[in-house]
Amino acid sequence: MKRLFLGLLAGILIGIFSLSGCTLLPATPTPELSWDDWQTAAPGEVGLDEQLLNEAVERINSGDYTNVHAILIIKDGKLVFEEYFRGYTWDFYGEKFRGDLVEFDEHRLHNLASVTKSFTSALIGIAIDQGVIPSVEEKVWTYFPEYNDLRDETKDKISLAHLLTMTSGLEWNGMDIPVSSRDTRNDLVQLFMVADPIAYVLAKPVVDEPGTRWYYNGGGTNVLGEVIRKASGMRMDEFAEQYLFSPLGITDYEWDFINPDLIHASGNLRLRPRDMAKLGMLFLNEGVWRGEQIVSEDWIKKSTQAHATTSWESGYGYQWWLVTYRSGLQIFDSFYANGWGGQRIIVFPSLEMVVVFTGGNYIEGNPVDEIIERYILPAVQ
Repeated sequence: MKRLFLGLLAGILIGIFSLSGCTLLPATPTPELSWDDWQTAAPGEVGLDEQLLNEAVERINSGDYTNVHAILIIKDGKLVFEEYFRGYTWDFYGEKFRGDLVEFDEHRLHNLASVTKSFTSALIGIAIDQGVIPSVEEKVWTYFPEYNDLRDETKDKISLAHLLTMTSGLEWNGMDIPVSSRDTRNDLVQLFMVADPIAYVLAKPVVDEPGTRWYYNGGGTNVLGEVIRKASGMRMDEFAEQYLFSPLGITDYEWDFINPDLIHASGNLRLRPRDMAKLGMLFLNEGVWRGEQIVSEDWIKKSTQAHATTSWESGYGYQWWLVTYRSGLQIFDSFYANGWGGQRIIVFPSLEMVVVFTGGNYIEGNPVDEIIERYILPAVQ
């Protein structure tokens, strides 16, 4: 009702100013307070140009930018921009991976796709902070003696760090046969088909010396999820509930399962966009949320520095991407969690800003980077 009233008022004002030869874009409403304890403010209160942000919204609503489901901006610790749009829910078997047409809002869970990997990485960091995992240098086979028959001299070198940075050297075909092809030869799709998904990953031959070459490998992330279970005695979703979600006040979520007892640690966690933003704020604030140290500052720093070089971004950390954005003559370093279809949690440390996107661009081009460079970064005054 509030937004409807604001829209009607804005329409009247636009009509008046149009008669005088002027144009006035509607003011961006301040995000509403809710039970999830976000502090809110209007964009202008933290120095954001509301007209630029409104122009981005207009282009989405007009169809210039397609399949954007939500944009949230947290600046100086406050939720200052929150817009939701109509779009299709995720359905792997639907045409263009589309399910039902819905109005997205702050209460609807969204499929995060591979943004899930950054949550899994954070859980590894928490387990290390607790001492149940000694360090990222622990060898993978320490946790899987039942698969000793799959070991060889080179595989014995693979550490948790190699899985975190996707430099294990294990054969994988996710970049060569993408999930979007629905080709059952895709290794990630195979995880949902085989009797023992962990054995499937660990049985893969080593095609590169561990630590020497980056290749996008979600199989390794699912192994990390089982390392958490082996080390802590808790399935990854239980560990997350107790040590990450509950401290962050995340109460509404759904994990995807590869089989009835194996969490899909590399993808398809479902969260509200406001709760996605909490992970971004946790990492922006060096592991602290509402005065509580949830994950160590050391883990945050190590996770968000480049440990590997990729073919299309500035670098890769512990399941976080590093990228430099450009806006005019200015350069902004960032790190982000990235998911297929336009899911993104982007942290700009120098701006004290977190930006969250959700979307459904599983087939079409993704407009996220253009929106950031054309509207959001220039809006920072």
